[in-house]
Amino acid sequence: MVSILSTSRAPGPSTQPSNSFSIGPLELLNRFRRRIPRHPIRGGIISKFDELFDQAAPLIAAGAHSRDEPPAEGGRWPLSVILPAGTAFLDDLTAEAAELAGPGHWQTGQLGSAHFTVRALEGYRSEVPPGDPACARYLSAIARTAAAPFRMRVTGLTLTPGSVMAAAEPADDVADEFMDRLALELGPDGWFERPYGRRDIWYVNLLHFTGDIPEPRKLIDWVAERRTEELGELRIPAAELVRFQLAGGQRPHMRPVAL
Repeated sequence: MVSILSTSRAPGPSTQPSNSFSIGPLELLNRFRRRIPRHPIRGGIISKFDELFDQAAPLIAAGAHSRDEPPAEGGRWPLSVILPAGTAFLDDLTAEAAELAGPGHWQTGQLGSAHFTVRALEGYRSEVPPGDPACARYLSAIARTAAAPFRMRVTGLTLTPGSVMAAAEPADDVADEFMDRLALELGPDGWFERPYGRRDIWYVNLLHFTGDIPEPRKLIDWVAERRTEELGELRIPAAELVRFQLAGGQRPHMRPVAL
C-alpha cells in the first residue's frame, strides 16, 4: 500500500508518456527521445518538464495530439518494473483532468493504476503464463536490488503530446539508486531500454488521450496553473513487475497487473 506523507489539494478545475510518454514500440520511443533534449535527473528536471509542456500545448490546442489505441502484442504498454503510486490526490487530479478533456480518455492516474515506471523490459503481452522464465529472471533481479521504501515528491503537472503528466522527483537517493542497480542486475534482460540510455525524469501519467479534446484550451490552462505546484509526497514500500490490461467502464484505463 502507498502511504501519503503530505498533500496539498489543488483547487477545483475550471477545466500526458506509460506509460504516454511511456515506452511503447521501439520506433515510437526512439522518435520521442530524438525530439526531446535530455537533462540530468537532478538540476534539469524542471526545464525538462517545461520543455514537454511547451512542445505539447500547441499540438493539443490544434487537435494534433497523440491518441492511444488498444495495445497489440509486442507494442506499447510493455512489461515493466513500476513503483505503484495510487493515492487519493492523484485520483482526484485525474478525475478533474478527465472532466476537462472529455469522455473516453484513459484515466491512468486513478487508484489501482497510477504508477512511476522504473524500466520497461519487453513489449506488450496480453497474457503471461505461470512460471514464465523471463519473468522469473526479472523478479529475481528486482529482489536482488533490495531497495525500499521509495519516497517521491509530486512537484506539479505538465503535458506531453499524448498525456497529462504529474511531474515528480525523488525525496532521497533510493529511487535513483534502485534504477541504476536494477539495470546492472538485469544484465542481458535489460535490452529493451538499453539503446536509449538512462531515464532522466520521474513522472506519473494521469490521463492518456484516446480521441479528440473538445475544449483543449481549458485543459491546457488548468495544467499551466499547476505547473509548479507542490501536490504531495508518496511513500512506496516496494517495486512491482507488471503487465498492462485495458479496463473499460466509466473510467477506462490501462491497469497494471502484478506478476
